[in-house]
Amino acid sequence: MEKVNIGIITPIRKLRFAYRTIFSEHIQSPARIVIEGPSIESISSNSCLSKAELLLLDYRLVYKNTALFFSLTNSYFTSSPIFLLVNQNEFSEAQRCKAYVHLFVTPDSDIMELFSQIRNFPKSALLQSR
Repeated sequence: MEKVNIGIITPIRKLRFAYRTIFSEHIQSPARIVIEGPSIESISSNSCLSKAELLLLDYRLVYKNTALFFSLTNSYFTSSPIFLLVNQNEFSEAQRCKAYVHLFVTPDSDIMELFSQIRNFPKSALLQSR
């Protein structure tokens, strides 16, 4: 099975490191991280933006104007599905993003469940970004 190219954007360096390690070293990993950074602005000049087939985006980056934020995000990642990383205590507040994301993921969720979600994500949605 071909691995899915993903991007991870979170201001938490430990979280980026943890996901990079898991995706690169776990034998059952369905993905590889091709871009990562603390914000969209910090990676906006990266030539690999178009290679990200799926985006793990930290909820802490979403501004009050959710529609504007995701509009700007989609201008960088034109057809990449978004999985939103949300802490349990922010989950109800993050529901305002429901129309813009494909899946909510908690950082403490089982990694095998995340792998399964990536594997089972509609291939047509991932193929659109290729």
